[in-house]
Amino acid sequence: MKKKLLLTFLLFGVSLVAQIHNSDTTFVINKKKFNINKREINSSKVKLTIKRNSKTIMTETLDSDGLANIEFPDFNNDGNKDIMLVYMGNNFTYYLYLFDKINNSFKKVEGFERFPESTQLTTNPNFYYSYQRAGCADLNWVSDLFYIKDFKTVHVGHIYGKGCDYEIKENPQIIEVYKISGNKETNRKLIENLPYIKNVPRFDEKWEFIKKYWNSNYQKF
Repeated sequence: MKKKLLLTFLLFGVSLVAQIHNSDTTFVINKKKFNINKREINSSKVKLTIKRNSKTIMTETLDSDGLANIEFPDFNNDGNKDIMLVYMGNNFTYYLYLFDKINNSFKKVEGFERFPESTQLTTNPNFYYSYQRAGCADLNWVSDLFYIKDFKTVHVGHIYGKGCDYEIKENPQIIEVYKISGNKETNRKLIENLPYIKNVPRFDEKWEFIKKYWNSNYQKF
């Protein structure tokens, strides 16, 4: 009985992986039909094919390891669907293909994978902020401010939240805010230190702090 259950589980697992790696989606933008097809090539690769009115306009071979999903959000809120590939990991990784209104196509956003769980600012929709864990059971975290120009990300701000409550004397709880120059994280300048507990008194309040900070202070960057 146990062997049968194990075999059923393994077969179900293989079937589920196949479903994740194989998908076929069709939608209409600007009166043109787009078909996004994702098919497994082998155990480590998948092929992404994009067609416009039955004509292939893009093909790309992708790693399948960790590939969790393909989504179609309107990421930049321009009224058109975009394509997002989601990879699982300690921090999820995202690859974004924005709809190119000029060419009626999709174009991969260079550098977007550096900014997981990105959200558009409400005060200035040209900017986005990300979030990722940075250790100590998610008490340490990082958030980055960026914008997209010519299908490339431009990194302008960085927050390092040090909320770890272990050995506080040696590792004080603090929120460090940096300005990024030249789209290089190594070219950063500390512009502000904020007390951690005052701004994030409880674990789940960090999300609101990050949202409010970037929406209120993006002009500094």
